[in-house]
Amino acid sequence: MPLIEDLLELNLVERQLRGLQSRVHSAETYARAQQRQMDELAQRKEELGTRRKQRQVAIHGHETDIGSIDERLEKLRNDLNTASTTKQYSTVLEEMNTIKATRGGTDDLILGEMTEIETIDTDMATLDGEIAERQTVLDSAHRELEERKQAVSERVAELQADRDVKAAVIPASALDTYDRCADDFDGDAMAAIEEIDKRRREYCCGSCNLNLPFNIVVQLMSNSTQLTQCENCLRILYVTPEMKAETVTK
Repeated sequence: MPLIEDLLELNLVERQLRGLQSRVHSAETYARAQQRQMDELAQRKEELGTRRKQRQVAIHGHETDIGSIDERLEKLRNDLNTASTTKQYSTVLEEMNTIKATRGGTDDLILGEMTEIETIDTDMATLDGEIAERQTVLDSAHRELEERKQAVSERVAELQADRDVKAAVIPASALDTYDRCADDFDGDAMAAIEEIDKRRREYCCGSCNLNLPFNIVVQLMSNSTQLTQCENCLRILYVTPEMKAETVTK
């Protein structure tokens, strides 16, 4: 069997195989997209959790400061009660007022941190709702992926075995060229030559419509074992049986 006919048979199986595989690939792509969105939500939740812990640490620090302040205030109160002179009394009282102001500022800082925690908790509650919704979509995507894999697995195995048989009869160099084209164009590796004007001997690539010299058509008509690729789209060119039959009858 001529090389081109072997390649056309291989290409027929290749397109069926890739068509089935594309159903799985599209489901995989969708599932990965849902997983990325879930990961982004999880990262946002982790960031909120980190911020909440930081606020709690800050509150603990302020509360420790207040403890120290209260101890100092208690000592100053004792000093105030035991002050023996007006000057000593005034000095202690002034320090107490200063420390009380500091304590009030620290209380405000704690209140601010607690308000921030409440805001974070609200954001986390909203985020938990989004995560629950996204998990539902993600679970559905995974189920769809598994269902598609199971639905086509047997047929894919059959086509893969058929492809291996048909590829085995093709010379290595030609098969390498075909495989590159199939990968580049998702299985659409070959293009039929189309007739534009029979009298003027004008022909073109059936894929990209590039005008082709007539000698290429003649070469392919002769069942040459040499592959010819379109100079523009690089697909492997071939002449259809209909065109060959029409040429023979003339």
